[in-house]
Amino acid sequence: KYYDDAACVLRKIFLDAKAPHLSSTIPPILPWKVNEPVHFNEGLTRQGSGVIGTFGQSEELRCVIAVVRHGDRTPKQKVKLKVTEEKLLNLMLKYNGGKPRAETKLKSAVQLQDLLDATRMLVPRTRPGESDSDAEDLE
Repeated sequence: KYYDDAACVLRKIFLDAKAPHLSSTIPPILPWKVNEPVHFNEGLTRQGSGVIGTFGQSEELRCVIAVVRHGDRTPKQKVKLKVTEEKLLNLMLKYNGGKPRAETKLKSAVQLQDLLDATRMLVPRTRPGESDSDAEDLE
């Protein structure tokens, strides 16, 4: 829908600027939205590098316009936890300015490192001498 709307707007702008007499005669819907199948070569004949259109004028492609939507992005990675461990509750207090709140958002590298350190202290190692990456490989 976004790209179809953009195409309709651009089409209207170009027709108003270069062929205002056609602007009112050509329907505002896009050709591929009409119920009948579209034949793109209908009414066109080749002549040299240009194309003769249905109105008899020589037409030549002068540019290509791309409409790119910058709305698609990777979703944020979030972790939501309910905690009862005193060490993690103290960490929440620390980053909530000492005020008890229902939730805490940890975003900076320092805050996330503090959370990682606190978690490492709470989670016992399964085997002595095992690194964090070894433990992740086992899961």
